[in-house]
Amino acid sequence: MAAESVAHKAEREFLIGQLDDFQSNKIATVEIEGRKVGVVRKDNSVYAFANHCPHHGAPMCQGKIVGTMMPSNPDEYRFDLDGLVVRCPWHGYEFNVRTGESVGPIIPTRLFIYQTVVRGSDVFCSLRRAAT
Repeated sequence: MAAESVAHKAEREFLIGQLDDFQSNKIATVEIEGRKVGVVRKDNSVYAFANHCPHHGAPMCQGKIVGTMMPSNPDEYRFDLDGLVVRCPWHGYEFNVRTGESVGPIIPTRLFIYQTVVRGSDVFCSLRRAAT
């Protein structure tokens, strides 16, 4: 799906689709100015990330959207972030799609997260780093 440029608030945003175009727990790939961008919907929010794992450059758009086990006390298991974690297709490293941070944190760098906004049913993305 190719994005359409829209000027808004003096920064360049791209219309990447309608909210209903994006399924929960599934990565959609859009192209913005020649860049592949992974897009994930969680409820009425949309997150976008670079198609480049900070570990070894794996194509993150080929990853999976999952949840993860969180740190907890002995004999206690806590599953969280369901639908908010992208797992690298090569080595299984996991990143939070809201912040880009490595789940763990195992990798000292972050996955690049793009700024997104939903207006009505339109979803926009800019190539700027999202505020986390």
